[in-house]
Amino acid sequence: MPGQDRSHFVQRRSDRHPVNDAAQMRLQLYNVEVRVCDVSQSGFMAECDDTVEIGSHVTLDVPGLGPVRAQVRWQIGGRMGGMFLDPIRLTQCEWTAIRTEDLALTA
Repeated sequence: MPGQDRSHFVQRRSDRHPVNDAAQMRLQLYNVEVRVCDVSQSGFMAECDDTVEIGSHVTLDVPGLGPVRAQVRWQIGGRMGGMFLDPIRLTQCEWTAIRTEDLALTA
């Protein structure tokens, strides 16, 4: 916004890729189903009916990668954001990998 100091904003380190898929997320002693809205190398955004404490550690089941550890960074209403503790490789993530049948359709 013009004339405002934006130095407190942090530049995102990686591009987000849209996802619309259900996934299992483990919170301490139980699993919840979430709907993943987007994913990047460094994190994800998901819709979640449960209240998740900001700062808590979770494990998200990422197709192609298996369980990935993350820390909850925010939750607003039914949406939450998590930061992966170790960046993931999007080329191995089935949510973002280019499928061979998709390539055949564009050829």
